[in-house]
Amino acid sequence: MLQNFFIRSFWFLLLVLLQTLVFNHIHFMGYATPMPYVYFLLIQPHHTDRWSYVCMGFLLGIAIDVFSNTIGAAAASMTLVGLLTPLLVKIFAPEDKLDEDFLPSAATMKWSGFLKLSAIAFFLHIALFFMLENFSLFDPETLFINIGASWVLTFLFVVAIEHIRMSFNKRFTL
Repeated sequence: MLQNFFIRSFWFLLLVLLQTLVFNHIHFMGYATPMPYVYFLLIQPHHTDRWSYVCMGFLLGIAIDVFSNTIGAAAASMTLVGLLTPLLVKIFAPEDKLDEDFLPSAATMKWSGFLKLSAIAFFLHIALFFMLENFSLFDPETLFINIGASWVLTFLFVVAIEHIRMSFNKRFTL
């Protein structure tokens, strides 16, 4: 139990630090900013209560808001993603895994299920984040380019993180 707390705390701190110190300074072609901190909610154990997802999403979002000066956009969008993540995990998890305790990952859900889960969760977060940040549909082309480009860049970063996580787990479980 305590080990799980430390692992979750490590991921929380790592993703907040990476977002605030590295990813917030990446603006690919002036539009795309990766936001891989949503990954934190996707790798929580399947048996985690829905209220825990919502609270963790809000806390992660408010931490990002404080250090990124985004005034509540990350907290609101992460709270919504936290609310919907358990439902998305149930939809994309294999039927045989729902009865047991499992950690959502490419290894337990196969790549196709995990990529679908990630794609939808990232799209929900990024779309709501940019809509709240812009709070206007005055320039819809720029808004759609921001959402699409950030979604693609975030998705690529998370696929890379998942590859690293899988190879790390494979190396240390043998």
